[in-house]
Order: sequence, then structure tokens, then C-alpha cells
Amino acid sequence: MTKPARPIATVAASLTAIAIVGLFAVQMRYVATSMDLVSVPQAQAAALQSAPASPATDADGTVVVEYCSEAVAARDPGNPAGRTSTHLAFDDAWFSTDAGSYNHDLATTCAVLSAVCNSESRFYSSDGAEDPYAEHALASLGFQHVRTESYALRSTVIDQVAALVNGTHGTSAYTLAAKRLPSGDTLAFVGVRGTYGAEWLSNFSIFDAHGRPDHEGYRIAEREVADALASYLREIGADPSRTRVLATGHSRGGAIANLLAAEIADRANGPDALARADGVYAYTFAAPGTTRSKARDAAAYRGIFNIVNPSDIVPQLPLSSWGYGRYGTTVALPGVGDPRFEAALAAMRQAYERNTGHADYCGPDALASLAAFGSKAAKLLPTPDSLLNPAGAFSALQQLAAVDAGSALLAHYPDTYIAWMQAVDKSALSFA
Repeated sequence: MTKPARPIATVAASLTAIAIVGLFAVQMRYVATSMDLVSVPQAQAAALQSAPASPATDADGTVVVEYCSEAVAARDPGNPAGRTSTHLAFDDAWFSTDAGSYNHDLATTCAVLSAVCNSESRFYSSDGAEDPYAEHALASLGFQHVRTESYALRSTVIDQVAALVNGTHGTSAYTLAAKRLPSGDTLAFVGVRGTYGAEWLSNFSIFDAHGRPDHEGYRIAEREVADALASYLREIGADPSRTRVLATGHSRGGAIANLLAAEIADRANGPDALARADGVYAYTFAAPGTTRSKARDAAAYRGIFNIVNPSDIVPQLPLSSWGYGRYGTTVALPGVGDPRFEAALAAMRQAYERNTGHADYCGPDALASLAAFGSKAAKLLPTPDSLLNPAGAFSALQQLAAVDAGSALLAHYPDTYIAWMQAVDKSALSFA
């Protein structure tokens, strides 16, 4: 009975040695790349080589852009990248109007651009075999100086392992770009990638260790984006008094964009301003709660609009009963129980199928159940301390296990938000 001990010990030692060597190799790759000893794909150069001679447009003049769809990838084995396309419009005149006035056309464009910025990881994780989605899309809209270097070392599986080893999994990847408006002002674009790989862990860093009201995990990532934006604006010679910023992102990217927009607004009248006070345009999608600040709906944040699907669980977390919300205005898409919901849902499904080539299968009953998740969880976990109560935590886990995972993912996908935005107009939305 004791003979297997030595072989087992030998196997364990071998596996440990392999793990150590593997982690060492991962770390060496990270260091070598940081020192430019190992090259990474260059998105800007690839964009110049693979860009079409002229942007593809629809009959109405809108630009056709490509992005990678999780929904398509999950249902089409022959298209593992989930590559698909949709159309969008862009009008410089949007930025001559009040940032605090919701612009549905601009919001719809941002829904697509947030998916495009998520897709940029495909380029960096494929050693340049995929197209640089963000560079192509933004160039077709007249943007220049596109920067996506943050995706390097943050897009492959090895990158994510390195992030865990280095403790850098709380960062994010983001796209920066700029264009000159007819007024002479600079418009800076910031698109933040949604949750990716090891970054999931930072979603659970809810409370700030120093008692500040913002979600710590999102705030850490936001600080890097804010510093990068400040450096970028200095690099291109932008005058803060003549600069406007358009920020967007989906899910975790939306949360980071929400905090970024709030910081830009807070800094607007100070010596470290990045943009003019009336020049913050932010449209986030599926963003979870970012802050417990009681001033999150202050007038300074009137240019921030957070679009949420009532049947999406992610924007319901962290729970509002714990004091969480988002800076700016929450804009709710049509939900079960709205008088025009059935007609709106039908139109959304048409747009979804047009964009993805697949049918949306999430029915009203499943949507209603998902919409009720937050209120049910709040009863089981009225305060964060409730998580320390085994009975409360177990009940919450039971409720989570009962969720239809397929429907929950579908309600959260960027494709669903894009389709909703394309299918409805401002009159179908609720503002709070």
C-alpha cells in the first residue's frame, strides 16, 4: 500500500518543476518584451497595410465597421473570432451641441465602437494575423493618431498568466484617437476594453481600502487610462480649453469609462484639466455600479449617460442596496412590462439577426427573471456584511445557480446592446 508514494511524489515534483519553469518563461517574455527584445504586433503599421482603399459604406452613407462578436463565436464553429459587421454614422456636428443633452445617434455609434475596442484584442492575441479593428473603424470616421499599445502584453493567454504573476491584472486595455472638429476644437476618443481574462479578479475589489467611495478595482484601472490620456493629449498638442472627450466602453470597460468621465469633469476647472468643462461626452453600456458617492448625479456629470438593459444582471451589481450606482444618468432600455415592450423586442431581434446572422432566443419569461435578480439578491444580502453570514451567502449562491446562464450572457452581450440601440429611439428609453 505504501509503494505508490514515491511515483506520486516524483510526479508531483515534476509538475511543480514544470510550473516553475513555465512561470519563469512567462516572466522572461514579459520582461523581454518590455525591453523591446521581443517584438509585438504593431497595429498602426498593420492598419496601413490592410486598410481598404476607401471605407465601405451603406446606401445611406453610414460607415460599415467590423468587430468580433462573442455571440457569433459561440454559435458558429467556422468563425472562431466571431467576425461580423454593422453600420454606424458619425457627425462632427454632434459635438457642437450640449454634452448634457442625450444624443441617441451618438449613443448608438458608441455602442458599436465599444464592441470594436473589445475586438482589438484579437489583433494582439493573433500575432497580427487578425485585422486591427479599432484602427480601421476610427480611421473610417476621420480619427487620427490612433493608439492601441495598451493591448500589447494584455491580450494572449500568456499575457494573462503574466498579469497574475506580476500582480498587474487590475489594469485594462484602451484605444485612444483624436480628430480636429470644424470649430477648431480637438475631439479625443477613449474606448475601454471590457473584462478580459485575469481582469475578472479586479471586479471583486469592491471597497476602497482608504474609504473612498469608488469601486477600487475599477478605479485602479481608470487611473492608468487617465494618465495615458493626459500624456496622449500633451503628445498631440491639445489645448485643454479647446478639447472635448468622447468616452465609451462595455461592461467593465463601461465602468472604467464612467469613472474616467467623472474625473475629467472634476478636473475641468483646475490646473490639471484635460478638457473643457462642457466637453465631456460619455456613453457607457452594461456598466456595473462604480461608486457610492452621494454626489454621483451632480450637474458636473450631466454629460455621462449609462445605458443598461433591465434584464442584464451585470448593471445590477454591486447591489444598489449597498449604496452603489454610477456617475451621471442611467438610461434604461425597454424592459418587460413596458407598454411597447413586445414591439420593441421584435425590432431588436431583427437588428440582432441582421448584425450577427443568428436569432436572439431569450424570451420574455427569462428576461423578467433576470430583471428581478437584483431585487431578490438585495433581500438575501441587504448589506455587504451579509456575505459573511453563511446562510445568506448560500441563499445568494442558490439564486445565482438558478439563473439561465445562456439568457444572462445574451442579455449582456455587446451585440444585444447594439441591436437595442439600433431598434429603438429616445422615446423608448427611461432616464433616472
